[in-house]
Amino acid sequence: MESAPIPDSRRDRTTTMVITGLVIVLAVASVALRLYTRISMRQGIKADDWLILAAVIIALLTVSILLWGNIINPRSVWISENTDPSYTYQPQDHVYLQISFATSALYFTVASTSKLGILVTYNRLFASSRAFRNQLWAAGALVSIFWIGCTEAALLACVPLEWAWANSLEDPRYCFNYNLFWAAAGACEVALDVVIVAMPQYLWYAMMMVVLTVGDLSSVIIITGLVRCITGYAPGKRVPSYSNSEVWTLVHGGVSIVCASLPVFYPLFRTVLRRWRSPSPSRLRSGGEGGTEVT
Repeated sequence: MESAPIPDSRRDRTTTMVITGLVIVLAVASVALRLYTRISMRQGIKADDWLILAAVIIALLTVSILLWGNIINPRSVWISENTDPSYTYQPQDHVYLQISFATSALYFTVASTSKLGILVTYNRLFASSRAFRNQLWAAGALVSIFWIGCTEAALLACVPLEWAWANSLEDPRYCFNYNLFWAAAGACEVALDVVIVAMPQYLWYAMMMVVLTVGDLSSVIIITGLVRCITGYAPGKRVPSYSNSEVWTLVHGGVSIVCASLPVFYPLFRTVLRRWRSPSPSRLRSGGEGGTEVT
């Protein structure tokens, strides 16, 4: 019995690489601006900054590994979803399955460190009451449980471990249903995002922060998480639909990092806005020379 022809996914790979590149550039730029803001305002680098920096570094590592896997194996996405038992796996196929296994586990570290970074930022900016601090601790505990539990589950998806990259069939004799796990983990992450985003909403409005903040972009984080969860689920299969969810997973992770940095930009935005509104010495001189008194 001959195996079915393998589709060429070069176009999909190019699209994924372009979108991934844009998202990563935005994430790196936001973190760089975050650190610049903290240093220029002489506020120092705090725990939340280190967490977000760790998130973007691990995200860069994850994306680099994933892009390398797509380069060495042009049909990488098809391989990760292949259910043809007659297909003969090549060495590069096993390498890509190892890469896919590693990046799926690393994703939970990127997502969790960015969430913890947001919570620590909340604590630094808003923790004026004991009740709110207790909420932050509770949310931090939930994120930590999500991080440890999902990472451990991803690493133990197959026993023995080598069955995770022996093929993409997720043999039920050795592996649990990764499709259901990925969907359940995605649903839990969306619930965490809703909790984290909802916590300081009244404080954003109390501070009259008219710039884009986590509060303003909360819907983006939640929507991308929902789309990632829905598109990744493949009914009747044991592996997620990576072809549908890969881009949304990368977008969701990148948007989370960008939004985690937005509250820190407020002092810089306020300073720039104040300087822009105040008249410069040259404008004052030109006004005086024209006979107009500036008061």
